[in-house]
Amino acid sequence: MPEINPDFSLQVEHIGNEKNPLLIIDNVAAAPEQLRELATSAPGFIAQASDFYPGLRKPVTGNYPAACLAALEPVVRKQFDIPTHAKIELSLCAFSLTTTPPGQLRPIQSIPHIDTHDTNQFALVHYLCAPAFGGTSLYRHRSTGFESITQPRLQDYFRIVKQEVMAEDKREFTYINGSTALFERIIQVNARFNRAVIYRSNQLHSADINPHYNLSADPCHGRLTLNAFFRFTL
Repeated sequence: MPEINPDFSLQVEHIGNEKNPLLIIDNVAAAPEQLRELATSAPGFIAQASDFYPGLRKPVTGNYPAACLAALEPVVRKQFDIPTHAKIELSLCAFSLTTTPPGQLRPIQSIPHIDTHDTNQFALVHYLCAPAFGGTSLYRHRSTGFESITQPRLQDYFRIVKQEVMAEDKREFTYINGSTALFERIIQVNARFNRAVIYRSNQLHSADINPHYNLSADPCHGRLTLNAFFRFTL
């Protein structure tokens, strides 16, 4: 099984007005090509009916998820100031392929999103594709100024953004890839093979999808990433 590269490099950005940390980690896996081989092996990718992800997923098996989490946990604890007594839990680790054509997107898939309002959950995106497939951007909602959605902000934010999106009266929704009338991009992280980004799951974010490039369902030719969610229990 693949192992974590002990010599990975770390860049820390404190982004936007809220100064939330964003971790950019290069050369994460010691042998990233082994992860690509694992992604191409059986069983194949499937769509999750309950998942808003615009594509296909496949669980990552073996000991890599635990090894990855163990290696990166000290970095996350330090940069996000997580108490030493908090226990870490992995809730998802899956390969992902973006495959949904723009014309089939739901309105919610055409704007930045959050994974949860829980400030103790984190997202990891590990790019296993070429830079041309696009990285990840984080956003600010213009009318509220929110860059992250916490429990107190939740109800008002979704009410406001729903009204704004429907008022745009678009005939066809598409992938967001930069600032719009409703959202301002505050940072763009370019994709790079064997690069990972880590951020709080309640930050407004979106993949930088170029719908004219390649939305292939073949992990050898599509936008292949490894995605994980983990949280700290206080």
